[in-house]
Amino acid sequence: MSKYISVIVLNIFFITIISATVSSANDISAATEDGRGVILHDDGTWEFTDTTENSRSIILYNDGTWGFTGFAKPAELNKGEQAEEIVKKLQCSRWGTIDEYLTKKAAISSVEDLGWKVYPKDDGFEVERTLLIRQKKESKYRWYVYETGKAKPLNGRAFGITKE
Repeated sequence: MSKYISVIVLNIFFITIISATVSSANDISAATEDGRGVILHDDGTWEFTDTTENSRSIILYNDGTWGFTGFAKPAELNKGEQAEEIVKKLQCSRWGTIDEYLTKKAAISSVEDLGWKVYPKDDGFEVERTLLIRQKKESKYRWYVYETGKAKPLNGRAFGITKE
């Protein structure tokens, strides 16, 4: 029993030391989902690591509210065709690029290629390739392309063929 008590006391001791160390930590760096770098400052403010004229900072207040210190957007992807090309050039986890793999898959006699579609969204584009299997089942591969040009798979089929 005393062995367990000493383990508990040691755990409390280490937790106290770790929490004291963490609370006095300097700025913390992170990355957003679209790949941009972010810094969290000790005073509770955030800023993107891109310090050009197009950068902006976010202030987080103690009451849970937040606000921007600037409103300029980062360099943007401006056309759906660019988003489609970004997805086509992604490396496939099986072989080649996404476009090469899906084009070869579409060449199978029981598969009909319904083509690429691009849907504009608030901060980027959704890119989709649809194949019709045996004239019955649609097989959709979907990616999201951020304004910064970074792409990420959105559904299981796209995750399965996209090389991370």
